[in-house]
This record gives sequence, C-alpha cells and structure tokens, in this order.
Amino acid sequence: MSEDRTKQDSTSGSNTRLSEIRMLMIGGRQLGGEEASGKSSAGNIILGRNAFDTSRRTARSVQATGDVHGRHMTVVDTPGWWWHYNIENTPLFERLEIMKSPTLCPPGPHAFLLVIPVDLAFPSIYGMTVEVQLKFLSKEVWRHIIVLFTSIEPACDESSLKNNVRKWPDLEQLLKRCHNRYHILNINNHSDNTQVITLLEKIEKMVAQNNDQCLEISQSISALIKKEKTTKGRDKQRTVNESKQTPELQADNRDGPQHLTDVRIVILGAAWAARSSAGNILLGEEAFNVDDSRTTVCCEVKHAEVYKRKLTVVDTPGWYCNVHVESTSELDKLEIRRSVCLCPPGPHVIILTVPIAITYDKTYNKVLEEHMDILGKKVWNHTIVLFTRGDWLGDTSIEERIENEGKQLQWLIKKCGNRYHVFNCKQHTDNTQVLELLAKIEEMVMENNGCHYVPETDSNPSTELELKMETAKRKMMKVRRQRDILQELLKERKHNLSDVRIVLLGGEGVGKSTSGNIILQANVFQNMQGENCKIKKKIRQCVMQQRKVEEWHVSVVDTPGWSSSALENAKEIAQSVTVCSPGPHAFLLVLPAHQCFTQKAQQTVEQLMSLFGKCVWRHTVILFTGGRWLRDRPVEHYTACEEEALQKLIARCGNRYHMLSDKGSKSQVKKLLKLIEEMVRRNRGEYFTPEKKDIKPSPTVLQLLESNTLRDEWNKREDELIEKMLKAALVDLDAEESEPPSYRRRGSISQSTAPSDDSFSERRISIGAETLNPVAKVCSWLEHFTNNGASLVTTSTIQDLNMESATDDLLIFKHDPSDMAKYVSKLREQKHGRSLSF
Repeated sequence: MSEDRTKQDSTSGSNTRLSEIRMLMIGGRQLGGEEASGKSSAGNIILGRNAFDTSRRTARSVQATGDVHGRHMTVVDTPGWWWHYNIENTPLFERLEIMKSPTLCPPGPHAFLLVIPVDLAFPSIYGMTVEVQLKFLSKEVWRHIIVLFTSIEPACDESSLKNNVRKWPDLEQLLKRCHNRYHILNINNHSDNTQVITLLEKIEKMVAQNNDQCLEISQSISALIKKEKTTKGRDKQRTVNESKQTPELQADNRDGPQHLTDVRIVILGAAWAARSSAGNILLGEEAFNVDDSRTTVCCEVKHAEVYKRKLTVVDTPGWYCNVHVESTSELDKLEIRRSVCLCPPGPHVIILTVPIAITYDKTYNKVLEEHMDILGKKVWNHTIVLFTRGDWLGDTSIEERIENEGKQLQWLIKKCGNRYHVFNCKQHTDNTQVLELLAKIEEMVMENNGCHYVPETDSNPSTELELKMETAKRKMMKVRRQRDILQELLKERKHNLSDVRIVLLGGEGVGKSTSGNIILQANVFQNMQGENCKIKKKIRQCVMQQRKVEEWHVSVVDTPGWSSSALENAKEIAQSVTVCSPGPHAFLLVLPAHQCFTQKAQQTVEQLMSLFGKCVWRHTVILFTGGRWLRDRPVEHYTACEEEALQKLIARCGNRYHMLSDKGSKSQVKKLLKLIEEMVRRNRGEYFTPEKKDIKPSPTVLQLLESNTLRDEWNKREDELIEKMLKAALVDLDAEESEPPSYRRRGSISQSTAPSDDSFSERRISIGAETLNPVAKVCSWLEHFTNNGASLVTTSTIQDLNMESATDDLLIFKHDPSDMAKYVSKLREQKHGRSLSF
C-alpha cells in the first residue's frame, strides 16, 4: 500500500496523504420524520457532485468515483437498514447488497463511514443493531470505521454533539469502539471544502494506524454474487408471467364496459403493514386514520366511487408479525372474523398487505398463515398479496425481491395463485397503481366464476361481538360500583401513603421495564426490546429505582421475566421482596393487552405467585400494558372477550386492574397509585411480608380472648363482611338491570336472600351514603352469626355463658383493644349472668 502514498513538500508540514481513497457509506433509517441518515447526500458532498440519487432510497449498493483535492476517490453508497431492527428483520436483498458492497471498491475499502444524524436519539437497541449489522461484514471492521455525524444546521458544533452523546450511553460506547474517530459534516453546505479536507485527513490518519492496510474482501462474498446470478433468470420469467392479462381486461383497463360496478374489499395484514394507507389510496381520500401508532383497533367500513366502480373497503386490526395466532387476543380474532360480514353478501377480494421493507422469514410466514386460516381454507382463492412500502424498492423490481427473499415469500405468492401488486403509499396521486390493482381484482373474480368469498361459519361474529361489548359494559359498571362502595367502607381507615414500594412481575417482553419508566416518569430501566424486534437483553437480577412522583416517594423493583414454557429465575424473583425492604405494598402483575391469556399462561402465573404464598393476592394489582394496541377502547373490551382463565385471575386480585398506555400520562400514573393506596388501606396499611400466615379462629369466645388473637379474628371477619357486601353490590346491580327503569334507585344497592350460613343478613339491606357504616354492619353480621352458631360466638358458648348481648361488647375492642384483659375477667366473673355491660 506504500505506493498509494505521496509525500508533501516539507514546508507544508510532514503530512502524508493517500493518492487513492476507497470508502463505504453505511448507516440506518428511522421511522417517522426524516427517515434517511444522509448517506447519499454525504457522498455527494465528498465527491463534490451529485453522483448519488437523493430523490429515492438507495436500494442497491452503488459506486461513484472522482478526483477530490488531489486524491482519486471511490465512494460506495449502500442500502440503509432500520435502526430499530436487527439483521434478522432486514430483508435478505439488503443484507446481500451490504455484504457484497466491498467488491465495488477492490481490493477493499480503506474506510467505513458510519453515517448518523447528529441529533438522532440513540437508545440501546440502536447500538445493538449496529453491532449485529457490522458483524456480518467482518470481525476487523471496527478498525476501519469513522462515525460521520450529518447535520443540516450550520450551527452544529462539537459542544452540542458532546451533549447529545452524554444523553445516550450506547452512542458514547459506539464512539469508544471506534477509538473516538468521528467527523461532523453539514450536508446542506456544498461550498465548504474545509469540512471534506478535514475528513480525508482523518481517514488518512486512521489508515496509517492500520499500517496502510485496507479491509480485505471475504472469500464468502463471491458465493453471494454467484447466488444472486442464479435468481436473475427466474425474476425475469416472473415479470413476464405477472404482466399477462386476458385481452378483455386489457381493453377494459380504463373505461371498458365489463368492469365490476360494485367491488367489495377487505384488507388484512400484520400490524404496521400499511393496511389503512392502502385503503386510503384505493378510495382516493383520507378515509382511514393513519399515524405512527396502531390506528385500527376495530373494523371500519368506508365507501367511495372510484373509476366508475363503487368501492366498499373494510379496514381491520392487524396482528403482531412474530406472535402466533394462539397468543393473539380473542378480541382481535373476533374482529378478523367479523370483517368479512361487514360488506354483505361477502367481499370479492381479500387484500393481504405485506411490507417489503422488512424480512419475510419463516416466522412471519407461519404467523400470517395462521391468521388467514381464521377465515378458513377457501380464503386463499380470493386473496391478492399487496406489497406496501413500494418506495423501499428504489430502482429494483418486486420480482427481484420475491426471488431473493426466499422460499417462504414464494410460497405465499403461489398460495395466492401468483396474484400480487405493489403500492407506493407515499404516492397517493399515482392513479396507475390503483387501476392496475382493480384490473387484477376483476381478473381474479372472473377466475372465481364471479363468486365472492363466503364465510365458512354459520355464526354471526357481529352479534357475538355485541354481546361481548355488553358484557364489558356491565363489567365496568360493577367494578366502578364495587370501588365506590369500598371507598365508603374504608374511608375511616387513615392509611395515606407517603412511600409506595412496588414490585413488577411478568413474562419476558410484556413491558415491565417500560411500565417502571412510566410509573417513575423517567427513563431509569433499560428497555432492550423494540417494536416487533427480536433483539433482547434479558434482565437477570432484580433492580430497584426510586423517584418522587406527585405526592408519593415511589420505589419500583423490576424483576427477571419468565418464559411461557417455564418459570425461570424463580429464586431471583422471590428475592424481589427483600430488595425493597421492609416489603412491597403492591405487586403489579404485568399482562400485555394484545395477547390471549391462555390456560397455560394462567398456570405459569399461579406458579409464579406461589413463590410468595397465599396472602400475595391481597397485595396484587393486574397492570395491563399496550395501551397503543387498544387505543380508545377500554381494557374491559379486551377482558370480556378472553376466556375464563383471565376472569378468574382478575377476581382473585379483588377486581384490581389498571391500563397503562405506552407513553403513560401523569393522570394514568396517579390513578394507578391511588388504586394501590386504596388496596393498602383495605390491607390496614400493611405491606407484604412473606412470613405472614393466616390465623385460624378459636372455637369459643373465651379461647379467642385468652389466646390474644381477637384483633386478627376481628380483621378476618370484617374482611369477610366487606367481601360479602361487594358481592351483594353485584347481585343488586344485576337485579337493577332486570327491573323496569321506574323501579331502579340510583345510588343504592339491595339484596334479598333466604336465611343461610352464607348470607350476612336475612333482611334486605340498602347501602346508601347514610348506611355505609362498617361498625354497624359488623354488629349486624356478628348478631346474625351468633344466632346461627358461627365459630366466633358458638351456640355452646352462649348456653354456657348466657351472653346473647356479648356481641355488643365485642365492638368495644374495635376501638379499644386494650380492655381485652378486663373483658376476659368480666366474662369469668359473670359466667352465669345475663348482663355483660360495663
């Protein structure tokens, strides 16, 4: 490599520069806002001319050359990857293009310029993505990397960059891997030659440190190029086959008389597969809401007249592309089944959206097939694959992508009768892409003898969903009624918390760390898993973080997650109660609202909670995560559609649950902390202690008092009374719903029951603001249990002591337990008397 260097005049210093520099531009793209990192623009600045097309995405590696400041430059621009995806989620075509890019500058590149926008937020997942992407190039690639920070603002300087680096530890770590080699380039300033000269000098310095060596091209790259050549013939043949149409349809593409006058369309696909955007392009208007979040949570139907056709388009909720159908929520599965019933008598076509911008691997294909099978096997005869994100193709064809992506995608195309189309969702005014799709729909309908899709089930999903939503409405009313009554019953208990200690429990990837950050209103727990991303860094130990939130000082313990197949890290999870000594006030059992809660999940939860003993349920709140998945729908819509396993779990936690959205507002967090405070009040201010055991009642009053356990027994009996009153509230609410409106009374709950040991009152009890007196209710309850021979005051004790009025005296100890010994003495003195009053 020494011949590549030329010596400068000694008067200009001892600088040594390369006569030839070969460099590769690499980097990622982000969702939303300005997607590109600016690789192509930076390449143009370096070469001093518009060598790379910046009007569209770089879809394949491209080489450009030029003489720059006395050096012969070879610059290779490469496709960008998604920052939030690892290499497994990057389409195979992009992976191959990046891996073979060094062959465009033989014998190998001197430098890799890792292009990052100077103001880019750089969470941990970005750093892990870079690590994995570069690993496939070479183990030695880090010796040849300079981080090129691109800026569009002239005011960017070293101090502002350093401030951003301090915010993101993974960006700081990245710079350390590169031995702090970086450069700032204003890609809007084409006239400043000094920024390019300085960059070239930094490259030459790095090359000198590498002993004038470039990165050698791997031998495996030649095999990739050979594989690519074998696919070119097949993609050309696929293009020929795809372009064939019947002469009738070719003549009818624009204004022929044979097109369908009424076209009914259902759009299915994974979440973030641009279903709503595709619907808007078809309808020619912004009919469906589109933003960065999951916008469609229930089926929507829109109509429009498009090119002399009346279009009916049904948009549907998507599914996670890496979550199998058995884990998809029952609510989403019900919406998918309902979609084909919303355009009677049935849709002509099912448009299956597949984004070309992410990999279509075995998992994606399997999950897609499972969700399509919800509609039955015949659905494939009416399905067209619609590739979205057509802008990602750049200057490549869809046929090229199909052949390169692998057998799974080819299977899908074949399953749909080789019917596919591409939409560029950024080109809403492109009439050609809509007309061509409508022509393909009509061709498919002709192949199906003019028949539309007919659901394979006799049940009506719409009716089923209506019943579920009515159940959800009643559930909301019952929970609200119970909580209102509980607040009234416990208002005399003064247990306002200043410190709140919380332990987060749940499986892997359910959002525990994110929930902890939302509760503490700070990014204190590392969330190592991105949306739909397979990059994970498991938490192995319990971690506690503390912060002042509103009027509470909150301590949150994040714990290791468990898998759906086995409870891992059980010993470490059990240690969580000691991390927040003396013990947690609340366990938050984190469940994702987008997943089905199966019997298997219930068994795992039971196994987890058994680590803490039976009393743990008194301290547990279910925290549903994934508010973006439900958007404006209440969480009760989700719970009402799930099976009995979830209903039992909610009941076991005393109907205590809360929904936390992905971003989490302060009001949401405050409601959660209030709910925890109410639970602690019900627990008489007690926090969880694993040693706490249930106390068995004594058979007689004397034994009860002499064993010094009256307080515990009183608390137990009072808790039982509260439970009975809350159950009575539900029974009364059901009775109110069955009565005519004129007989319903607002603000009261009543119950009529036959005399039994299970009822706490033989008479109708009205619970209003004036009668919600727990002491009076306990008195009534004790009197009932005295008359029915309950264990607290048994029949034999009454006969022995003649103490029918003893229950009134028991109330003394509710307010003054210190008189217990005096009362025991009084009982002994008046063992055969009738009066026990003081």
